[in-house]
Amino acid sequence: MAADTDPRILLRFLARLGQAELAAGNAVALVERDLGLIARRYGREDILVFALPTVLMVQSDDGQEHRVQIIPGPYRVGELRFDQMEGVLEIAREARNGKLAPEDGLRRLEAMWRMKHRYGDAGFVLGYLLATIGIALILRPTWAGLGYVAALGLACALLLVAVRRQPVWNAVMPVVAAFLLASAVALFHRLGVKEPALQLLIPPLIIFLPGSTLAVSVVELAFANIVSGAARFVAGSMQLVLLAFGLVGGFKAFGGPFAAPMAEPQRLAPWLAWAGVVIFASGLHLFKSSRRRSLPWMIATMGMAFCGQVVAGKFLDGPATAFFGAVVMTITALLIEYRLKGPPALVSIIPAFWLLAPGSFGLASVATLATGGLDATGSLLELLFLLTAIATGCLIGAFVYSGMLHVRRARWWRGELFARAGSAGDEPQQGTL
Repeated sequence: MAADTDPRILLRFLARLGQAELAAGNAVALVERDLGLIARRYGREDILVFALPTVLMVQSDDGQEHRVQIIPGPYRVGELRFDQMEGVLEIAREARNGKLAPEDGLRRLEAMWRMKHRYGDAGFVLGYLLATIGIALILRPTWAGLGYVAALGLACALLLVAVRRQPVWNAVMPVVAAFLLASAVALFHRLGVKEPALQLLIPPLIIFLPGSTLAVSVVELAFANIVSGAARFVAGSMQLVLLAFGLVGGFKAFGGPFAAPMAEPQRLAPWLAWAGVVIFASGLHLFKSSRRRSLPWMIATMGMAFCGQVVAGKFLDGPATAFFGAVVMTITALLIEYRLKGPPALVSIIPAFWLLAPGSFGLASVATLATGGLDATGSLLELLFLLTAIATGCLIGAFVYSGMLHVRRARWWRGELFARAGSAGDEPQQGTL
């Protein structure tokens, strides 16, 4: 197959696949790894790949002809839904294993970009509402607060439906949504509502929070991908600034105080937080249009991440709890992908990032800074430690899987159950995301 492959088609396939993987949120080190393995699979040792979050360059030089394919990053093509992400990563996996010709890969990539939302506008709105309610249950407001959060989530979902087919709105939607919701909460407070402002605002804005972007940026910095890691970190931080700008602007416009006293009495029962994990996963399944088979695996990964964080919280506090949640989350996602033949690990991990709260904590920190809070500097430093804990937990989890649970390295892991799930002809597993 390698001998019959047109070098120009292979180069174009690698460029388009890399662009799609960047849009899926994959770290640049893993994008470069995938494209390099695919090139070698087709006998092209001379192909070099250089990836950044906003641009991808694929270069080949066989001694007779020099070719360079440069393609813009995901900012030109938009963010992928979960079903599209899974399709992209499956294409990459099949190509790495030599089971997909570049021509077929290009056709499947084009079909992936044209995929429609599986559940339509109704599923989009219902999913956003369920995701909002799920996060609210995890934060455990009062019953009245849960009602306010649901109303805000529904309003935000309808707003997104109205503009989601107009890409020009993507850049300003975080500010617009944050401003409108903060204005509504400011009016609630003027009417006597005592719920904390951020406890009402974080759940309906959770989709805008750049938790995975910030965590991936720290992972890339740990891999010495300085440019891409710094670029993602700045982009994620700017997203938080935009959201905080909208929040503060909404409160200032209606003359309300940003912070409200905590409403500790009559908060929801702790066990409802576990129900919130399931509801949140179900909401993301509808909102992000994931495949039906992916939902149980998403719930399992998010549940393990939440469980790891809760158990660690019995003995530790602060960022250390997020570290253990990230370790458990990563190991679970890799086992699901490689040993249980579930969806790609990235599809299971990205939803779980929201449960580890780097985005919501960062929004609270930036909002406190914008309002002149005295504790803002300490909060921002704690955010950096939290991001580092999550990123380090992901790396440690990947290393634990690779060193202890990889089927080729651990004989005790070779069981009948998993022998049926996989086969000896499967691709070499990297033990990474």
